[in-house]
Amino acid sequence: MLHDIGDRHYHCEYEPRDPHPETDYLVSCQGSQILLLDDTIPTVAQAAERADLGELQYLFRIDDTAFYLSSQPLPEGNGLAYVSVHRLRRLTPDWLAFGGVTGYHLSNWYHDNRFCGTCGALLRPKEDERALVCPACGTIRYPNIAVAVIVGILDRERDRILFSKYSTGYRYYALIAGYNEIGETLQDTVRREVFEEVGLHVKNIRYFDNQPWGFSGTMLVGFFADLDGSPEFHVDHKELSEAVWIERASAPEGDARVSLTGRMMEAFRLGQRV
Repeated sequence: MLHDIGDRHYHCEYEPRDPHPETDYLVSCQGSQILLLDDTIPTVAQAAERADLGELQYLFRIDDTAFYLSSQPLPEGNGLAYVSVHRLRRLTPDWLAFGGVTGYHLSNWYHDNRFCGTCGALLRPKEDERALVCPACGTIRYPNIAVAVIVGILDRERDRILFSKYSTGYRYYALIAGYNEIGETLQDTVRREVFEEVGLHVKNIRYFDNQPWGFSGTMLVGFFADLDGSPEFHVDHKELSEAVWIERASAPEGDARVSLTGRMMEAFRLGQRV
């Protein structure tokens, strides 16, 4: 999956340092777009040759390679262009793609938390940890991480799984998914989301795997669950455009390299224990 970066190590510790321009990378985002140089993430030096970077914010490092966030949008041209962040799904090497997506997650958090929600004053970076602090009232803001479940619903009697398509955005087959609500266990979220989106009941809910998913600022937690009762479903078209039972022999190949959803689809297709 996207966060599986082999023998490299992701250091989330907040330990700001001066950039090594030739080897460290620059993250610059606008909305749902990220800046690339000839289809890859530019180094600090490459970006500085083409534009004024403004103040840089340290983000994290992978091994000894650090990633920095530009405080301002950069002009396009000379190979620099803002493209859909989902272009990173195809970027290699994998560790650089993961760094770009994680940088995008943090860029959105910094952008959306410029002012104190308690008193309205301008927030500033905290010096000893990854957080924002209000100089007026002392409120501290930490990065937001939403928790969501992905559910592979199995009809074991007929050896099939329920695939669905979202009503907007991602147009390929996926699995039932939804956000955890305040006061819910993750198993409660599984039951609720399945019933809300397709009107089915499930049992034997079991954990499969998890994945940080910076595209949506989410921690994805995957579960498989067995159908409990009738297989007849009713699609909530506010959330889904369609749903369909897929027998194992007809299941399409999932993109296990990138996403937890793809890995779960592949686990079912290949007959792995789920």
